[in-house]
Amino acid sequence: MDVFDLIVLGAGTAGLPTAIFAAQRGMRVLLAEKQERIGGTLHVAQGQLAAAGTSLQQARGIEDSPALHFADVMRISGGTANPTMVRLAVEAAADTIEWLRVTGFDFHPDCPAHVAGHEAYRRPRSHWGTNRGLSILRVLDRALAPHLRFSRVELHLGTQLVALLLDGPNRVAGASLRGPDGVIREFRARQVAITTGGYCGNPDLFTKLEGIPLYGPLPNGASGEGVAAALAVGAAFRNQNHFLPAYGGIEAEPGSHRVSTIDRPSLDPRKRPPWEIHVNRLGQRFVAEDAPLADVRALALRAQPDLIFWIVYDSKIARLSPPLLPDHDPVRMKRCLLEHPSYHQAHSIDELARVAGIDPPGLQETVTVYNATVARGGGDPLGRSHLPLPLCEPPFFALRNHGVAVKSPGGIDVSTDLRVRRGDGTIMGNLFAAGEAIGGSLLSGHAFVGGMSLTPWLSFGRLIGQRLAS
Repeated sequence: MDVFDLIVLGAGTAGLPTAIFAAQRGMRVLLAEKQERIGGTLHVAQGQLAAAGTSLQQARGIEDSPALHFADVMRISGGTANPTMVRLAVEAAADTIEWLRVTGFDFHPDCPAHVAGHEAYRRPRSHWGTNRGLSILRVLDRALAPHLRFSRVELHLGTQLVALLLDGPNRVAGASLRGPDGVIREFRARQVAITTGGYCGNPDLFTKLEGIPLYGPLPNGASGEGVAAALAVGAAFRNQNHFLPAYGGIEAEPGSHRVSTIDRPSLDPRKRPPWEIHVNRLGQRFVAEDAPLADVRALALRAQPDLIFWIVYDSKIARLSPPLLPDHDPVRMKRCLLEHPSYHQAHSIDELARVAGIDPPGLQETVTVYNATVARGGGDPLGRSHLPLPLCEPPFFALRNHGVAVKSPGGIDVSTDLRVRRGDGTIMGNLFAAGEAIGGSLLSGHAFVGGMSLTPWLSFGRLIGQRLAS
């Protein structure tokens, strides 16, 4: 049977540089991708890359270093990110940016800069391309092309990992892959790299690993087969319970667990200050709805039962406020209120609570206290300052929202050379992992830290490819 030097499982942000750098060093690579195209989440990613000490920063007189980058990540994460792996990532980041630059990456003219979607870095170290994640994919596609042409990389699209093949307790012999024809075949390799992505598209596996229900965009590629295959051969799993939800989204179809990114309510207070209140099952407000930092609202939601909350408002707010649901015209909103189980209206607060599944006395008390706060012009117990109108004009509305998964928090445990570690602490000598398969929260902990996904996954893929051939 033909034996490859390396099998790379997943042709996304981490898998593509793994294959490219291994092939550059003379290795024969099988690159397997479940989708019908390469790129993974780069097709939808914003494309933010964080790095310190880059030539682009230096050209603008920005003094920065990996040490300062490390300190910022640990500060923003509240010390919950993995310090060893963060240090590995930030020390490799500038080299990755320089590699992209010499390979023809089209950096946006405004970068590097501060990007403040979440708590900001203290130095402007965010880099991005003119076409979001597709700018990264364009460079990777171009770098991969000659290796495909000269058969140093054999690309198998529509090919899904079924299982890893073992060669003793701490080594793998290859992988069983299901091709586009549905046939399962065994492929042998001296080394294997798992870069299949996470499991935030697989509600069953997510609930099994995290113990909470999954609601999200449910990307098809993030079905977790790489994580499951590694666990099946004894790999350790780490960073579960680090899940931090994106704040709010309405289930698209009842029972689907899918939250449409287009139809999500406008809940970013920097773009639309809130006119409504947000309550949990007990009818209680649990966060200042206008808290500017997304992480503050996300952490508060993480503590709520089943990560569910309701947006509650009245007819006057519906009439006068900026659109809460920008993509809902009046006809659609009326249809949703009649047909969709997440949309509720009633002629009293008590009735609204009962039809929505909220505790009626709790919601009534919350609305009474909130209206009194609005009347006196401040003094909100949760610290909210934007208090435009009370909730007093029927009918009243309640929209059920869920915490949304945008990345898989946990993942395969790896050493600092990105080799997979077993539950007993031993290293699997020829099995590597990178990308979201090793945990989306590994480098950000209980927070969203800008640029600490794409840049590390590119860097870790490069490191695997370089070290395999050394």
